[in-house]
Amino acid sequence: MAICLNWERFELSALGTRAKSTQPRRTKFGNVGVEPEIFERLTAWIATLPDRSNAGWVFPSERIVKPLLPDNVLRRCIHPRLQPLGLDWINFAVLRRSHSTLHQERGTDPKIIADQQGHGLGVHLAEYVDSSLARKREASSALWSDFKALQSDALPSN
Repeated sequence: MAICLNWERFELSALGTRAKSTQPRRTKFGNVGVEPEIFERLTAWIATLPDRSNAGWVFPSERIVKPLLPDNVLRRCIHPRLQPLGLDWINFAVLRRSHSTLHQERGTDPKIIADQQGHGLGVHLAEYVDSSLARKREASSALWSDFKALQSDALPSN
């Protein structure tokens, strides 16, 4: 997971972040667009880190020699805030699906969403996007309207 990146595999620029995959078969950098406020927060965070050598962690644990693990972030930071709402069952897979679905709902290009999440368009659409019932109904109604229009055009006029 991206949270376990060391500086050799991470680059932050005003244009966005670049993270090199930790998987041996993928050696290219993947670009991720970052909102300007998040960029400023990351820049401030980076300035506080004690070890910015290639071996240092972008998100170190308290001991600094090890990376901050995703499960620890969930257990220590995210779940306590979600527990009063009854949402402490949420994990990173749920957040990823929600991210994809919400972007899809607001009309973001599916290729951009897939690129942000670091996988192909097919995986993004098949595994992470859930179409809302309203959007399904809208698509069905649009198709039905087109069918009705074709049907009325095909009927002979009297």
